[in-house]
Amino acid sequence: EPFHFHVYAHKHNSHITVTKPNRNAIINMSTGNIGFRKSKRGTYDAAYQLTTYVIDKLHQGGWHKNITAMEVVLRGFGHGREAATKVLLGTEGRMLRDKIVKVSDATKLKFGGTRSPKPRRLG
Repeated sequence: EPFHFHVYAHKHNSHITVTKPNRNAIINMSTGNIGFRKSKRGTYDAAYQLTTYVIDKLHQGGWHKNITAMEVVLRGFGHGREAATKVLLGTEGRMLRDKIVKVSDATKLKFGGTRSPKPRRLG
């Protein structure tokens, strides 16, 4: 059973959770936790910095030695989805890249369904 790297990227924010094989969280962060506020949380740069921060924290905690296999679970269609994949494929993700065994998409799609929430109005 692999460790899981959950990336939840929606329009206004990005969340990353790294879990053990039994699904207990090791680290759970969002772009607001690293100092981005309001509309800046939804940007590509915020998600990029969040992913590098999470990978750095895993390295500092010595988790990269314990992780033998990792599954990347992507959810949502925000900027964070692309940013997280770029980080994992770039130089920052070199320690985890070879341990990735599976990439899956857990985005929830609605078929008809209930009425959507009204759009946000930022004033």
